Amino acid sequence: MFFSKPIATVYVKELRKRYDPLGVPVFTPDTNIEVGDFGSFEDGRFIVRGNVSGRGVAVDAKSVPVGPYDYASSGKVSIAPSVEVPSPAGGTLLKTTITFTSSQALVVSFQDGKDIAVAQPDGFAEELARAWYTKVLPVDRVVVWSVRRMNGGTIIVSESGNSSVDVMADAAVLLGAAGITVPNLSVGVTFGAERAATWKMSVPSRPLVAWIRLLRLRRDQVEDVFGFQPTRESLNDKIAAQPTEGVPTDDLLEQLSMEPPA
Repeated sequence: MFFSKPIATVYVKELRKRYDPLGVPVFTPDTNIEVGDFGSFEDGRFIVRGNVSGRGVAVDAKSVPVGPYDYASSGKVSIAPSVEVPSPAGGTLLKTTITFTSSQALVVSFQDGKDIAVAQPDGFAEELARAWYTKVLPVDRVVVWSVRRMNGGTIIVSESGNSSVDVMADAAVLLGAAGITVPNLSVGVTFGAERAATWKMSVPSRPLVAWIRLLRLRRDQVEDVFGFQPTRESLNDKIAAQPTEGVPTDDLLEQLSMEPPA
């Protein structure tokens, strides 16, 4: 999917306002990322360079189901009432217009999915530390230890205000819903006319990465990249205990704005 650095910044900043602030939103969401992948942020995107399983680090992952998730930037998005229109293929479509009244706005609607994470965070961190210290793994690489992968969804990002896009969905797929809403956008929609450009994606049956969690080596400790939690205790326990309002979005946006190394 087409990548845009300014759009990536809007996506990350808006999604972290309500979604898990310790996770790192991935743009574009159709990027293929697995637990154990290592890489770096270059020009605003996470570039996978390999998987630590190929560097002698065992990756034992477990998964748990998670429910659907939707979000629309507060005070910046409006959805018009839906109307019925005939489908070129027969049947009936529901159509609405999504309007972005302010700049830097996002609409996202994910289906259910699963959290995939290393089964033993402390043991995994210790193995990574050995790989970094022995230079089996470059010290400037971060490593994915958790991925939230959804089963599909719809994302619309508006960099500028006063933009709108027509959205259509099969009435039969919406299962009797009275109209198109942010939550049911995840079933898959088609896009029509728009005023001013928006970045948009709707894939009802393709995995999408909502966010990842990363480890890095910093000051002789293995840390959660944006939670800055050392691994002397369980990563999961430490992350659960940390107040979410204390985690700075600026740390992530700074990495998104970094130029790739020469």
